[in-house]
Formats: sequence, C-alpha cells, structure tokens
Amino acid sequence: MPDASRSNALSGATRTLDDRYALRGAIGHGASATVFLADDRRLARRVAVKMALPSLAHDPRFRRRFQAEARSAAQLSHPHLLAVFDWSNDPGDAYLVTEFLAGGSLRSMLEAGHRLSLSQALMAGLHAAEGLAHAHGHGFVHRDIKPANILFGSDGRLRIADFGIARAVAEATWTEPEGSLIGTARYAAPEQAKGDAVDGRSDVYSLALTLIEAVTGTVPLVGSTPLATMVQRQDSDVPELEAMGALGPIVARAGSADPANRPTAEEFAQQLLAAAPEFSRPAPLPLVLIDEEAVGRAGDASLVSESSDSSSLDHGDPADLDDSVLAGDSARLDLTSDPVIDLATNRLDRTAEMPEPELSTDDARLADAESTFFDADLDPDLAPEPVGGRGVLFVAVGLVALIGLVIAAISLVPRSAVVPTPTIPEVVTVAVDDFIGSPVEDVRSAAQANGWTLNETTRREDGSGPGEVLEQTPPGGTELAEGATLNVVVSEGAELRIVPDVVGVERALAITAITDAGLVVGTINSEVFDEEVPAGSVVSSSLTALDEVESGTSVDLEVSAGPEPRIVPTLAGLTVAEAEPLLIEQSLVIAVTEEHSTSTAEGLIISSVPAVGESVARDGTVTVVVSLGLPFITVPDVTGMSAVDAERTLIEAGFVVTGTQGSPSGEVLVTNPPAGETYRLGHEILIVTR
Repeated sequence: MPDASRSNALSGATRTLDDRYALRGAIGHGASATVFLADDRRLARRVAVKMALPSLAHDPRFRRRFQAEARSAAQLSHPHLLAVFDWSNDPGDAYLVTEFLAGGSLRSMLEAGHRLSLSQALMAGLHAAEGLAHAHGHGFVHRDIKPANILFGSDGRLRIADFGIARAVAEATWTEPEGSLIGTARYAAPEQAKGDAVDGRSDVYSLALTLIEAVTGTVPLVGSTPLATMVQRQDSDVPELEAMGALGPIVARAGSADPANRPTAEEFAQQLLAAAPEFSRPAPLPLVLIDEEAVGRAGDASLVSESSDSSSLDHGDPADLDDSVLAGDSARLDLTSDPVIDLATNRLDRTAEMPEPELSTDDARLADAESTFFDADLDPDLAPEPVGGRGVLFVAVGLVALIGLVIAAISLVPRSAVVPTPTIPEVVTVAVDDFIGSPVEDVRSAAQANGWTLNETTRREDGSGPGEVLEQTPPGGTELAEGATLNVVVSEGAELRIVPDVVGVERALAITAITDAGLVVGTINSEVFDEEVPAGSVVSSSLTALDEVESGTSVDLEVSAGPEPRIVPTLAGLTVAEAEPLLIEQSLVIAVTEEHSTSTAEGLIISSVPAVGESVARDGTVTVVVSLGLPFITVPDVTGMSAVDAERTLIEAGFVVTGTQGSPSGEVLVTNPPAGETYRLGHEILIVTR
C-alpha cells in the first residue's frame, strides 16, 4: 500500500494506520511486537493493534508467513477465540487488528497476585479447551498456549489469542525444519523440543500446565534453563497434584510425556465438564481491567513514530514473544477505575455489577452436567465485607455540619444585600418516544420538531437494517427539554464478515467455512468442467476471497465436475502411427489389439473401443483394433473326388480354382498346392485328375 496511506501523525500525538486505526497508546510490549489500544474510525469501535517490530516487519520471510497465518486465523470464528478483524504485512508496518478485550489476561491476574479457585480454573480450562477443539477441527495448532495468551473481556468471557502468529516470528529468525520448537519453553510439550510434528495434543499439554500455574502459582517440570526444562519433560509425566483436587487426575493425563496418552482438546473439555458437579459455582474472575481513558491520555508518550526502530521499545524478556498481551499489561493499569476490585482490601466487591462468565453455544449440549456447577453457592471466602455503622455515622455528621454552615452563611448576609430572586421561565419538556427499531428519519423529524440536538453514531449489528435505530439515550418516556441532546446509535447494516477463500477446497469443507464465517451458501452448480480443479472441489465463488461483506450475505458456488469428457474421433482406416497423435492431443491413451479382416487391409485400424463418437474421461484409454489382413485357411483333401465335387469343396473353403488338369470326369489325383498346406483366403489352386 502507498506510504502516504499507511500512517500519518495527527496533532503530534495520535498516529493513524491506513487512515483507519487511530492508536491511543501502548498496552503491552514483547520481544516481537507492541500492542496498542486503538479506535477503528470506520466502524466506530475500540480495537487492539499488535504491531510487529521493524526488524521483523522488514523481513520478507516474516511478512509471507505473517500474511498466511493472519489470513487463516481470521477465518476462525468461535466465542472463545480472539476475533481477528484486519491485518497489514507492509514492509513499513506489519500489524494485526483484533477485538479489544478490557478484562486483561490470565498472566496479568497472576502477576497481580491472584490465584484461581478450582471452580474458576475448571471454567477457564473448559472454555479454553472448547476454543482449541474448534481450531483443531479446522486444522490449526496454536503451539504457544500460556497465561499471556488467555484473555478475558470485561464480561469475564475467555478468548485464546495469537493463533498462528508465533510461527510467523519463529520462521523469520530460525532455520529449523517443520515441527521445531515454537513458543515458550516454560509451557511447551516434550515433542516440540524434539522437533517432532505436533498436533492439537501439544496445545492440551500447555493448557494443563497453564491451569496448574493458575491454581498453584507454579509450573511443574521446569529446569534452570529452557534446555533443562525440555530434557526433564522428555520422560517425565506431569505429576498428579493434591492442590488440584478433583482436577488433578484430569490435568495429569493431559500432561503425559507421550502425546498418545493425552486427550484431545474435545475430550479434555468433556472430562472437565464431567467433573463440574464436584465443585461449587465459580466466583467472578479477579479481572485486571484496563483503564481505556488513562491509556488515551498517555497515548502520545507510548506511540511509535514512523522512524522508530526496535531499540526504542521495551522488549521485555527476549524469550517471550508471547508476553506481549493483546488485552494489556498489568504493570500499566490504573486500577482506580476498576468497578469490582477494592484496592484497600484487594477483595472483590460483589455489590458492583459483574456479569456471569458467558458460556459458548457448544456448552448447551452439556447443560445438565453444568447445572449443578452453576447453581451451587459462591465461595464464602470472597464475600464482601459488610459496611459498618461507623460509616453511616460519619455521613450523618457531615450532612448536619454542612447544613449548619449554610444557615450561618445566610444569617451573615446584610438584608440590603439580598437581591430579589429573578423569575425563572418555565422549561417546556417533551417525552421522548422509544425510537429503537425505527428508521433514523423518525428521530431526525422529532428532534427538529422539538428543538433537540441530535447526536448520531453508527455501528453494525446482525439482524438490523441500514438506518435502523439500535440504541438511544435518554430512553423512551424520558422528558427532554428544548436544546437538550438526544443520542442515538444507528445501524449501518449487519456486521462485516471476511469472505473465506474456498477455491480448490472440497465442497463440504467449503460450505463449513462459509457458514462458520457468518455467511450463507446460495446456489451450487456442480456441473462445471475444469481441467485443474478435482471433481467435487470449488472452482469459483460469487464473492471475492478476503473481501468484507455483511453477515448473512449469500455466496454462490461452482463445483468442479472434473475435466470435460473427450469424444473418440474417427480412427478407422488409419495406421496406429497416424491415430496416436490424435488421441494424445486429447489427453487420451492408445492401446492396440489385432485381428484378421476380410474388408480392411493389413496394418490399418478396423474399429475402436469406445467407438467413434462416444465419450471417455480425460487420461482414459482408447483401444484400437488393427487388421492382420485376410485370414489363413488350410487346403482340404479332395483326392478321389470328381473334378466337379472337388472344385465345389475348394471354393467353399475359400480358395479360387484356376482350372483342372486332366479329364474333367476323372478322379482327383492331387491338388496344387497339396492338401494340408495353409494359405490366405482367396489363394489360387489347381485340380489334377487321372
């Protein structure tokens, strides 16, 4: 993309990428990237922008892998996987745009001194395993599961971040073959260190270690160096820890040194859910929330200018690609705005609103098993401390003192100084209608008629049409005076989805990819001949891959019926040397058989199988029948016959009688050629009589 549109500086404080993403400030640093809180100006939403360091962004290997991994990760859609919205792999700015999660990461919780209860660990492990199972089912392996990549929204819902991005960084700097160690050794499975091919069970191993650390604060089987750690894990299973309670056996199986002994992510989720009835309902997670406004105020000190290089960034631990946190770094947070954490006691304030952790739709199939888990009592150790009578007394005393001061101040004012209270004109108010679901034109008309100031913002939302009012403030029924502001959020239409690239993909998988992307499969034409695309795979789609379209948009597909069948040409009367090029030109193979013919000269083609005009698949075989000429026949024995009878017998046998030597009425003495010899059909023969 042109340099001019890549980025620019606004007022020396805010940098904008691609004329769209306004960076507010850095919320995390790592060895490979810096993460910024940003405003998506086009869609009016907060996003996170993970920007690769210049040393990587200028590496062509990194950019190639980065684009491939980002494009693939963007096609994953699951409640427990971080949504990827956009990316750029430009030599100047390689970045990834994801949803912004204000709830921080599991790493930020642990660094803030929090530990998860067994109930909380079970819920986090269940949701993480469900997200992994979805990704594994689509052919993705994360390779770098750890607390820094377990993120939470402000509602407590868990997402897994950085699918595939670790590989892009590793391939830019390493030359090891496929399967080499990618990720953080502290959480890596044994097979990753050995260079073996990895699958989803490597992610399950790393998740098991992450859950153990979340509960106990330590990671098992860790040596003094990364090498010592991986050597120790080659032959050692993760031990069953008493501190993990009923989760101990489940986590220990997931931590087997041999991948064959571990469960898949789906099996791991099922095992966790089966254990849920043994636990009480989990308390809300001790989220370490991001103060978005504080990040914005400090944004100019954190932004990276176009001329910056990697030396100007806080790199963190060089082994830690990783610990750049898409949702934030606890060291940078202003906890004073946290609505659920009491800084004085470091306890959760349950008087504040805290939504229940959201369950994915996949959990519905196991609702019976979860009901016991979610209906049990909360952990009593996390109950709020009661407000004592002393606080109420302080408030009462303060109010009495304030009233006394006001009265005293009034009594000291000279009567001559008292100014008559001016007449305040009556304020006319009008009740606001409930405009939600109505066309925005209705709101505009009402605002104009009543003298309200109308403030319109837009967003996209599935199930809504362009121009439909989604939200309004104040709500319907509120009295609003002339000149007051009425705020509405207006739909731009359904949410935008990225069209998956399904060309060349088998039909069933293509349909799954389209529906998973939030789109609808339209008509499917399965009778399209194609020389390259195998039968049953997609030849083309009605939408361009990677374009953004509204949710629910229909995608028409053309599916290959394979190469077009070939029609057998006329080959009769040709030699094999003449027929073979004609068949090769049509990608057909020639085969030859031979037989005698009374009508076709020797060496010429009599017929073909399949016959002329019939169809045959590309690369199929056409068998031609080549003439051996006239058949051979044997001279019959006519000795002793009359010349007349002998002539008739020889003619019926296929010979041509040239005449009779001797008396025509005499007995046949011999023939020339003699009886028993073999000649072609129609050979001449002479009868000799006594």
